[in-house]
Amino acid sequence: MKSLFIAILLLFSINLNLHAADYSETSIAIIDLNKILTESKAAEKAGKDIDNISTNIQDEMKISDDKIIAEQQKLIEQQAIIAPEAFEIKAGEFETKAKLYEVERQEKLLKIDQIIQDARNTILESMKPILESLSEELEITIILEKGTVILSTDKMDITDIVLKRLNKELPEIEITLN
Repeated sequence: MKSLFIAILLLFSINLNLHAADYSETSIAIIDLNKILTESKAAEKAGKDIDNISTNIQDEMKISDDKIIAEQQKLIEQQAIIAPEAFEIKAGEFETKAKLYEVERQEKLLKIDQIIQDARNTILESMKPILESLSEELEITIILEKGTVILSTDKMDITDIVLKRLNKELPEIEITLN
């Protein structure tokens, strides 16, 4: 039994050594995606545009919130004046209107989230060909995200090179609320 275990272990280590020879020239680079997604020209401009859109949507929602609250107050004041049947009808209409408004409100907030995700995806997709050409130029076989690496040297970090090329290739992203 012991000799079988040793034989399996020996075969396994030989197999590992054979595969290691295929990748003896492994070169690793590190990239900081957070830096790319916050400091690239496209990300900075997109952030400003998204902030403006978000502010406009919040202003619109504030006005709509105030209208809904005013309508609710008016309905409460009318409760003592109008017939109970008429009040029930108006209360039902208001409840339907309030539910529809809440759905519209949530859709607007989801649109902002979608715009952010689309901008992020555009930047990442634009970065792929840059990474591919850089990996060929520098003979890099593996690129790791900085957040997953415990220890590395500064020479391994290609973030600034990628950032410079990305700023040339993608200086801005058009952000619209559809």
